[in-house]
Amino acid sequence: MFLRHVDTNDQRAAVTMKHYWRNRQRTPARRDDRSWILEFTGRVLWTVLSTLLLWSNTIAQGADWPMRGGNQNRNAVVPDAQGPVDWQIADGQLPAKKIRWSGELGFVSCGDPVIADGMVWVGTNNGREGTEGDASVLMCFRERDGKLLYKYVSPRLPRQSSSTDSGDWPITSLASSPLIERDRLWFCTNRCEVICMDIAPLKSGVGEPRIVWKVDMRRELGVVPAGVMIGSHASHCSITAYQDLIYVNTTNSARYDRIPAPESPSLVCFQKQTGAVRWKDNSPGKNILNCQHGSPLVIELMGRAQVIMGQGDGWVRGFDALTGESLWQFDINPKAAEPGYRHGPKFITRSDLVAMPVFHMNRVYFAVGRHLENCSGQGRVCCIDPSKRGDISSELDDGAGGGRPNPNSGLVWEYLGEGKSEEERMNRTLASVVIHKGLVIAVDASGFVHCLDARNGKPFWRHDTFAAIYSSPLIVGGSVYVANQDGKVSIFELAREKRLIATHSTNDAIESGLVYANSALFVMTRDTLYAIGEPAK
Repeated sequence: MFLRHVDTNDQRAAVTMKHYWRNRQRTPARRDDRSWILEFTGRVLWTVLSTLLLWSNTIAQGADWPMRGGNQNRNAVVPDAQGPVDWQIADGQLPAKKIRWSGELGFVSCGDPVIADGMVWVGTNNGREGTEGDASVLMCFRERDGKLLYKYVSPRLPRQSSSTDSGDWPITSLASSPLIERDRLWFCTNRCEVICMDIAPLKSGVGEPRIVWKVDMRRELGVVPAGVMIGSHASHCSITAYQDLIYVNTTNSARYDRIPAPESPSLVCFQKQTGAVRWKDNSPGKNILNCQHGSPLVIELMGRAQVIMGQGDGWVRGFDALTGESLWQFDINPKAAEPGYRHGPKFITRSDLVAMPVFHMNRVYFAVGRHLENCSGQGRVCCIDPSKRGDISSELDDGAGGGRPNPNSGLVWEYLGEGKSEEERMNRTLASVVIHKGLVIAVDASGFVHCLDARNGKPFWRHDTFAAIYSSPLIVGGSVYVANQDGKVSIFELAREKRLIATHSTNDAIESGLVYANSALFVMTRDTLYAIGEPAK
């Protein structure tokens, strides 16, 4: 399994080639046969190298999807494929068309599908299995035909004086998409646990996965999670990795405008194989606004790996991946925003970051939001430069309740929309952006799709899907796939001018990201997983 850094290596190859030929032009030409042969050989080698780098750092049509976002950059793009456009889910008198298989889930499902080594893993609840009691569930299907292979059932935490005291609301889905590398799988449960599984027995058909290690972050790290009543995108981090380390958002949160455990970590780095803590960070401290939902991103830039995560105090931060050293921080809110979260004359003006940041062409892109129950309001799409250090926010506090320009700002551009009304602005979102061919596709919880210029944030077009959008968009080849709460999947041409290619109905809400792997489109509604495409050969 390859953890790919799409743009960094490509750009390094391009820069290296540019410097090579520039230096060649400055060197006096030699006419002997040996120099001609060396020059010809150099051209061939560099062409092969750049081609291999480009090939190895993208998700190919026949590739797996081993983590949320598909690859280490969290940019859900499959550039060299042609996704399905014409299909039909069986509906009344209309027969199914180009549906490879469908699998039954619970009745609340929002853990994005992950596909690796012939198996499909999804997060749901056990709504169809009442005998096991209320629980979140990690399910595994066979990729070829949808046969259910395995279920990990994670019982609900005991309720105390109120349903939120446990940090685990009833009937909610397991929302953590697993990370898979060869025979290991890591995920977070509704019980605030990090689990490492050996899935080799399941892959070989000789038995069920074996738990290698488990860390209960409530007991061992003092974390106090907060559940959300609406289970979509509940507080379960989707883990990412670098070398022998994994990175986890602990979901340490606020409770009723107080912070029970401000000293407990918000971000933890664990050893992959043992679960031992390598380093931890509690930067949000007493400033956590509410829940912490964000999943981390790992990038390599200027020879150094960074872990980047939106945290619960409304800041995005970058850390050294090996040591946890703080590298930079960016306030996603204007300094004039109301400092509180639930109360105040400006009515909940501060945002945090639910969506994963995305890395593309040495820039980090993200759209701001809040958890589902408080997601309405002004949003913001940002493109920032993660090579800068320190406070790289667009503004600094002016001491009078407002902001002044930051001379060290890492903001490349921002997009707020073209007006103040819900129909004109960029609204808050739970979804990550996607970037390809110089275009940024962002969606918001009010149901709008925004197409922006990746260089400067200039809007090209927008589209109203007429229902809330909670799932992240997907790009396959030259097509953009967007799903909404009405269960509609809209397909657009990836272009500067809007062209709606097709719209399909699934008859149920979609709250998880669409996935394309091994020539199939995976669409997960609240209660069913569909594999869409031509029949597998």
